[in-house]
Amino acid sequence: MSAPNPWLGRPRPPRPVPAPDPDGVRLVGLPRRRAAARAVNAVVRGVDVRAFDDGWTVSFLSGYYALCHTLDELLDAVAAPEERAMLRATVLAAADGSAGRG
Repeated sequence: MSAPNPWLGRPRPPRPVPAPDPDGVRLVGLPRRRAAARAVNAVVRGVDVRAFDDGWTVSFLSGYYALCHTLDELLDAVAAPEERAMLRATVLAAADGSAGRG
């Protein structure tokens, strides 16, 4: 009988299931995510938001960057708590406006 391998360590517990994103349906597809990124870039200074298939990347002037998969993560990264409601409305309006343009 062989001894257990000490280099493997303890197995990690499974990751928790993420909470459903209430705005996820409104931001499906790259055109809608791009429209959301343009809306954030137009309003928030000092950040560069770019869209990709599964979310956004946010680059800051300091060189820091963040990877965001949901709208809540994006808003947490770029907006102060008191500005989140207005920015959420702006982003969702831009995404809804791009729906017909494909």
